[in-house]
Amino acid sequence: MNPGHDPPVRLHVGDAVVARVAAHRARLVPGVVTLRPDLAQTLLGIAGSVLGQDRSRLPADGVSATVHGRAAEVSVSIVTRLGYNCRDLAVAVQREVAAEVSAYTGLEVLVTVTVADVQLD
Repeated sequence: MNPGHDPPVRLHVGDAVVARVAAHRARLVPGVVTLRPDLAQTLLGIAGSVLGQDRSRLPADGVSATVHGRAAEVSVSIVTRLGYNCRDLAVAVQREVAAEVSAYTGLEVLVTVTVADVQLD
């Protein structure tokens, strides 16, 4: 090793890390009531509760992510309230999630948002 030179670092950010960061940020966007898990996430949640596993640490239900080299694809499924413009909310979630994941991981991020439900107050 050469003194004064840092060794090269190889970093791989896992899919779960990206999904958890994305879920955390998406929940903070005004207008997002909750995230909607897909069927597989719902079944895992049921199995986890039966087995006594604690999933409350930083759940990623409602988000799926795949890392490909230096880029990540993220899908977020949200629930909103009546009165929020779905298009504007989806754009806000895309922007906020992409910025947070990119800042945290250094990856280029593509975010797809699905408005899965609207709550009527």
